Amino acid sequence: VKGMTRSVLVIRAKPGCRDRLVELFSRLQVLEKASRQEGFVSCEVQVPVDDDEHVLVTALWASPEAYQGWLDNPVREEMRPALDELAAADPEPRVYEIVEALALSQS
Repeated sequence: VKGMTRSVLVIRAKPGCRDRLVELFSRLQVLEKASRQEGFVSCEVQVPVDDDEHVLVTALWASPEAYQGWLDNPVREEMRPALDELAAADPEPRVYEIVEALALSQS
């Protein structure tokens, strides 16, 4: 994991639309489409336990270039209008380099 790239996208949903936004990710198969991008490793859609308006999307990429490939992928623009309908504002993207990591194996 060290040396890989983590993309973080915070989306604020319109009031009362968070669950619909999460369902839309599933219906549009956003994660599945991202997984076809070269350099994709994993992706998650998360919601806070104490907030009903935010959605957090994180993904692990082999490199910044792999993530840029996803950003440049035309399939994203095809999905954008449906996502924009439920978002209260433009998503807030950030990209991080993983400099240290630890994972415990599941027994």
